[in-house]
Amino acid sequence: MLIRSFFVVFHLICVIITAISERGDCRVESTYLYLLAALVVCWAQMRVQGAYQRYKRIENEKHISGAEAARSILDANGLQDVTVEVAQGGILSDHYDPTKHAVRLSPDIYYNCSIASLAVAAHEVGHAIQHKEQYGFIAVRNRLLPAAQIASKLGWLTLLLGLFFLYATPLLLYIGIGMLVIIALFQLVTLPLELNASSRALVQLQQGSYVMEDEVSDCRSMLRAAAFTYVAALLSTIVQIIRIVLIAQRRDD
Repeated sequence: MLIRSFFVVFHLICVIITAISERGDCRVESTYLYLLAALVVCWAQMRVQGAYQRYKRIENEKHISGAEAARSILDANGLQDVTVEVAQGGILSDHYDPTKHAVRLSPDIYYNCSIASLAVAAHEVGHAIQHKEQYGFIAVRNRLLPAAQIASKLGWLTLLLGLFFLYATPLLLYIGIGMLVIIALFQLVTLPLELNASSRALVQLQQGSYVMEDEVSDCRSMLRAAAFTYVAALLSTIVQIIRIVLIAQRRDD
């Protein structure tokens, strides 16, 4: 959530500051890059929201709620110590908290018996199984997490100051670029974790007979749409890095 919020603020700041500070061809190039990044992120968000709105209206044939599916899959994998709780956030605030050993599901996912509820609940349980098995990328992600949290909080301010004082000193801008690189690395490591959790979710749903054969493709579509938001976020960060580097190069010309 911190990193996603960072990019919303960062995109707005970049548009305002670069509109004031840029000149010539570089402005056109970097603006196109910004628009590309913004369009990719918006499309990914619309895709996952569309999939969620569609599949939350389709009740699964076995009338199993997200909470029931999560509890059952956890127990089947020897994770009786992991609790299933209602998340305090809004729509799609579902997550696994490894520090509290808790799978937290948004109210719609927790209580409803929809295809979306099964897919999302099983995905979050997939993360719990990853932690139990010490899935390789978890250790790397945990090492990057403190730096990524700092970058998400201070990155926008550093880039803002760096763009304002671009011609006085490039140091702040380069520090901001470094923070974006840290975020990109964090997203790169997070991506295989999310894809693996989705794969585990489909396996668990099928092996445990939580879904009928004709419901598997719907669950897969829901999980793919959610996974693409992580791909889009990574692509957006890479585009932003390229864009800021172009601005920095303009100073050196």
